Amino acid sequence: MPSILFGYALMLNMNHEDLLKLETIEDLSPSDQVHTIGSLFDFSYDHNNIQGVEHGFKLSEQIDREKLSDEDYTVLHYDLANGWSYLRKLKYRFTKSDWDFQMDELMHEIFYLRKAVASPGFHIVQKERQCQIYTNLGSSFSYIGRFVEAQDYWNKALAIIPHFPMALGNKGNGLYYYGRMLFDEIHANIFIIYAYHFLESGLSLRQYLEGDAEQGFQSLKDHIENNVPKDFLQLPDLNTYELGDDVQLKQYRQWCLDNKLYINPLNDLGAYTVACHDCLNLPTMIIPAKRPPVCLNLFNQIKQEYATARYSLYQSNMGYSQHISDIDVPLMDSMETVRYSYYIEQLKIAFRLSYSILDKIAYLLNDYLELQIPERQVSFKSLWYSDHKKKALGSFFISSDNWALRGLFWLSKDLYEKSNDFDSVLEPEAKEIAEIRNFIEHKGLKVLADVSFWQPDYETDISYTITRNDLEKKTINLLKLARAAIIYTAIAISHEENKKDYSDVRTIPIGGNTIPPFMRV
Repeated sequence: MPSILFGYALMLNMNHEDLLKLETIEDLSPSDQVHTIGSLFDFSYDHNNIQGVEHGFKLSEQIDREKLSDEDYTVLHYDLANGWSYLRKLKYRFTKSDWDFQMDELMHEIFYLRKAVASPGFHIVQKERQCQIYTNLGSSFSYIGRFVEAQDYWNKALAIIPHFPMALGNKGNGLYYYGRMLFDEIHANIFIIYAYHFLESGLSLRQYLEGDAEQGFQSLKDHIENNVPKDFLQLPDLNTYELGDDVQLKQYRQWCLDNKLYINPLNDLGAYTVACHDCLNLPTMIIPAKRPPVCLNLFNQIKQEYATARYSLYQSNMGYSQHISDIDVPLMDSMETVRYSYYIEQLKIAFRLSYSILDKIAYLLNDYLELQIPERQVSFKSLWYSDHKKKALGSFFISSDNWALRGLFWLSKDLYEKSNDFDSVLEPEAKEIAEIRNFIEHKGLKVLADVSFWQPDYETDISYTITRNDLEKKTINLLKLARAAIIYTAIAISHEENKKDYSDVRTIPIGGNTIPPFMRV
């Protein structure tokens, strides 16, 4: 999505050729430097000029980041993300390489968009710019197979400007392809209906759509109309499920719905009551005789641990008074406003469980895909490589056309493992998340009151210090990451099962019933 302003380049009526001849931008003001880089990227993409985009990156190295205002710092990262996006499209669009799991251009594109969101100037820039950044993030995430999380970014754009047309149209496009991946036909059909209405809303403001977006949205909308009877395109009522009579259960269910924490794709459509259960399980699978149902057992454990982490997070906010387990546990006051309580420990439990779920998914996939990685070497970060140090992708993934599996691969890039690994992560806060996990597991974690009047200035400390509010934010983000990974895993396995030919295989069906309540105590 191009820049809103063309900055310095247009002020001087500079054309594409003039921009390409620029040798230096050091004599320009910091703001004009940023605007010039953005203009060079936009013009080069419009002229299909890869060299122009690369020239923009070289010129950007002349910008002193410390001299930029907060707003210009945000815009620079947005422009750099555009540059990497343009380079990716000019090099790979409509080629086989467009589907590669590994792509440096994509990694830089997403990293800079996230840096823009995390920057101090993000809430200062124009609302339209904020929407552009969120919309681009959603589109990039959908492209790499992280279609669950893409919805959150488009929703954030629409929360700022409810009728932002590019977010509406891209959300409709994302919902359509998300729905096509679902193996529950009822869910899939509902997704297509919602996709149609978002496409329609985006096209109602077609005069504000950019590039070839109008053509793409219209083509998909026409495709839906040609394949779905018009009577079936009415939005269904998804609030038909009662949340129950128990007040505590009702409040918990509503909290889960509002935060989109159910392992249920319908929850990604909104806080509709029909989504208030974790209905997503593994698809129908053929299991070899005399072999335990490894994947089924692991997936059950993953779901249970996720549900426990989710409730622990919910319960950590219920501390309106001292918990009974803390009454007989006197602690010494260190004068640091450190919070110690049952509720804080519940928050830590939610963090730890959410993180550990990802490695369990790695064990499940290693078994199901028959990757034959030794158990001691399996981790969610390293699962994908035949040589982790050289970042050599495993043979199975090189030739894979599994979109959800691709999403899991890119999700693994939100994790940080070693000090030399930071350049290969997408999440700017990845290192901090890994440090918090390490301190919770092996050292100390000091959770401070959100309002603290005094803190000692220590030279060293074996504990990691964080406010309760910050830890809650990071925990719910980690929980959402685990939820998305669980959904991708089920869909990825469904995709692989659909490719197998079982026509000549003799099978015996086993019960598909859920575990009865008396076995859940």
